[in-house]
Amino acid sequence: MLLLTGALTSKPYAFTSRPWELRSVQSIDTLDGIGSNIRIDFKESEVLRILPRKNPEINENWISDRIRFFYDGLKRQRLTSPFVKKSGELRPVKWKKTVSKLSSLLKVYSFEYGPSKVGFLASSNLDLETMYVLRNFSHNYGFSFLGIDKTLKINIDNTTNYKFQNNISEFEKTDFCLFIGTNPRFEASTLNLRLRKIFRKGNTSFASIGGNFSSTFPINFLGLSPKTLVSIAEGKHPICKSLAQAKNPTIILGSKLCERNDGFAIQDLIKELVHSFYTIFDKKLAVNLLHTEANTVGSFELGIKSFVKSDLAKCKILYTVGIDEPSFFDNNLKTNSSSVLIMQSSHGDKNTNKADFVLPSYTFVEKTGIYYNTEGRPQKTQRALIGPNLSREDWKIFQILFYSLDKLSSFETKSQLITEMSKILPSSYFANSWFRTDFSTGQPTLFEFGSKNIGKIYKTSFKLFIEDFYMTSNLCQSSKIMAKASNLLRSYSNNYKFLTWASINK
Repeated sequence: MLLLTGALTSKPYAFTSRPWELRSVQSIDTLDGIGSNIRIDFKESEVLRILPRKNPEINENWISDRIRFFYDGLKRQRLTSPFVKKSGELRPVKWKKTVSKLSSLLKVYSFEYGPSKVGFLASSNLDLETMYVLRNFSHNYGFSFLGIDKTLKINIDNTTNYKFQNNISEFEKTDFCLFIGTNPRFEASTLNLRLRKIFRKGNTSFASIGGNFSSTFPINFLGLSPKTLVSIAEGKHPICKSLAQAKNPTIILGSKLCERNDGFAIQDLIKELVHSFYTIFDKKLAVNLLHTEANTVGSFELGIKSFVKSDLAKCKILYTVGIDEPSFFDNNLKTNSSSVLIMQSSHGDKNTNKADFVLPSYTFVEKTGIYYNTEGRPQKTQRALIGPNLSREDWKIFQILFYSLDKLSSFETKSQLITEMSKILPSSYFANSWFRTDFSTGQPTLFEFGSKNIGKIYKTSFKLFIEDFYMTSNLCQSSKIMAKASNLLRSYSNNYKFLTWASINK
């Protein structure tokens, strides 16, 4: 609700400064995969307010409460100095000594065990420049690059496999939307708002497979298991009638389904549904893969694949960058005395004590970076602040390591880096001025894996990805405001712990 009197004031911002004391930069929301446009207002060395920035193609005039109020987490639990483990305890060390030890370690281990025993793991929330430098660093030394911190079973050779088929603005034309393994209210709040908008206009219906979640508009819950999806693909389910009658039907597929062991088979099944729909009704059924991370699409554009869990156990050195999922190392990594863990991140958490080297880096508020949202649109964040104490930009840390290993780099500045990167990814050079080619004509080409045979699909129920909307990253987990919001939501919502019984087998 908007009031001309200005009676509604942000409580964290109230009485902190005068409007004319603020400086502003334009940026984007990197806490989900939509990339909503925002304005960051700051005074001296502190962010005081985050407001929406109008973009009719993405978020219109709206942003989520998470990006609006998370910013107090920028100054808590920050890593402000490099740390090296000595006698089982992490101790602060100067950058020069840390880089010297780290470069010596990389040289010794790559010589003794071979470069294939050195692996790199990047967060899918990293900016594109860092991913590109990490890619070069790994390729130049022949290190075994493991990829991003997701086990998405997607063939990235075909770009339509991992991008939206529709523009976000095109969802206003749909008259039937089927959610498969996703909760758009938590995973893409601004997209959910657009879906509510078309519901209020009327003549639009929604259905869901994989979770009976609380929504802001009525949704027909069809079931939890893949059996329902198989029934729809075979044309036996009652919802097929609504699907056939729709003029502009749409499917939104949760990226979490691609992490299942039968991820390829599920996508092949949907591919068969799409082609059958086109053959019988001569209409396109658009399937949109919804990513929950800020730059998963960008990593795929650079050719960086998802990591393979079995490869982690083979690494003698594992270098992680920006990993902010608290349970990631517990679920995927079994450390032993012979393995070395290098962790590069902006915030400390329960995983930090597991590392042998800790390198402090910047957050997205403290650097300029390019991110590809879930529809493949490149956008830029702008630097508002300077990182605390001895923290540094991620790409600069790798640049220093590059020189310490007696290698020459092809770029010295950020602009030179972007120019080099644009040679293999031209769209990155035109961030914020991107236009999309219209693929709406002709037969759909989604999920072309080369195999026409659908593999085995397990009976395990589809699992929704996000249970707590306000606790999805280190930035949110370090925020007192997000903690209060999470506690308040849990106090009156019964939409929690519904995943426990449905997540026995992934």
